[in-house]
Amino acid sequence: MQKKLKIIEDRKALLLAIALLIFIWIFFSNYWHYPSPPFESLTSKEVIRIFEEESSESGFLKIATENNFDWYTCKDTICIDKNIFFPLSERGWDKQDITPYYKPNGKLIRIEHIYTKNQFAGNLGTTLKIEVYHWVDNEDIIFLKIPQDVDF
Repeated sequence: MQKKLKIIEDRKALLLAIALLIFIWIFFSNYWHYPSPPFESLTSKEVIRIFEEESSESGFLKIATENNFDWYTCKDTICIDKNIFFPLSERGWDKQDITPYYKPNGKLIRIEHIYTKNQFAGNLGTTLKIEVYHWVDNEDIIFLKIPQDVDF
């Protein structure tokens, strides 16, 4: 009688282990472990697919347009400097402010970069706000939210 119970328990443990492995495989293969991107037009799975398939040498890609803003992705902060911030400075934009925004638990949400152009007496000039979102903590995937009418 005890042998039959032991066999039944071993089968249950084996089935439970197989079910757990299948669940873990589905979880990681479907990118459920990635948070939602900061825009609504693409899912995390679509973003990863675009990033893997269309990634150029620089790693700088336009991935979405939403509410008069263009969304770009970049591999790291050096990529942002090279493709956005340095060209803006060369075209006469002056960096005014950098403001980080944090969650109550201390996690960084986004960083706002404020640039101005053509600022002189009597004219306030043009202000540009670029938002930088770090998507995943342990990976260097960064999103940039830039107004559509900006040429950089």
